[in-house]
Amino acid sequence: MRAIAVTWLPWCIRASTNQLTDDELLFHWDCASRCAAMTDADRVAIGSIYRSANCDVGGPGAHPVCASSPEQLCAGICGGKAQDMAAMLRDSFAPGTANAREDEFSEALEEHHNCASRCASEGVAVSVKSAGAAGQALETLQRCGVVQLLDGYDPDSLDRFDKAFDLLKSKEKAYKKLLDRKQLHDGRFQVYLPYTKPFSSRQTLGVSDLVLEILTTYFEGSGNGFGIDHATVLTSATGSGNQSLHPDVHYFKGLSVSVHTALRDVPLKMGPTFFCPCTGEALSREEWPVSAAIKMTVLKRKD
Repeated sequence: MRAIAVTWLPWCIRASTNQLTDDELLFHWDCASRCAAMTDADRVAIGSIYRSANCDVGGPGAHPVCASSPEQLCAGICGGKAQDMAAMLRDSFAPGTANAREDEFSEALEEHHNCASRCASEGVAVSVKSAGAAGQALETLQRCGVVQLLDGYDPDSLDRFDKAFDLLKSKEKAYKKLLDRKQLHDGRFQVYLPYTKPFSSRQTLGVSDLVLEILTTYFEGSGNGFGIDHATVLTSATGSGNQSLHPDVHYFKGLSVSVHTALRDVPLKMGPTFFCPCTGEALSREEWPVSAAIKMTVLKRKD
């Protein structure tokens, strides 16, 4: 059995005043609300940023902005406060344009607080041996944005993986081609696993029948199937720096899931993994501004 220490942060988005909201929260909500209502002309202006980053040539991985939607990119630029948004996106940010209503945002923020508090107090761990584990895990994942499966990795499969990975590392030339020290930071690095046996087996990667069932049902909820983008082994070297709060991906809730398997015990003394529940960006246009404002404010206050 492998264990990983996780700390839940129910108040990632606590206001900086005694009120439920504050100026920073409202600022980011105003940004996101305007970005969600962009006109066609403003979308053309945003499109020029993608072209400048060569997104049309290199795809989502060409530049950090390429994986973002026009609304996400707009909200990020607005939240950075380095651009004159009224000059950049004249229709959406023109003086006199109606601002978002604070009472609506306060109600939505209270719902977020209730969601995060419940996830933190009840926990997100589900034993794979419990009755109805798949349904319970799916509900937790959909509600909190994360689920921790206990006893979910077969020890024999883990041993086979360890031996195969040690063998891969011994092949210095092949290993070097798969090693990535650029995309991560502060002492972390990753090794991309080749699609060869035993790494081509989902069971070896920790994707049991139960995990597959959870993922299949989860993505069916948004009308999609799913595929694997990549599989890597992440390593955080001794003495690594604080990774700080960050989103693993830029995509919307329900469109992407990261599956992590602890290959070694990660006790609390090694540094916990912090997670902010209920902070995924909503897919629907009506719900997105609130979720985007919460996410942006969390990232601004991450330290």
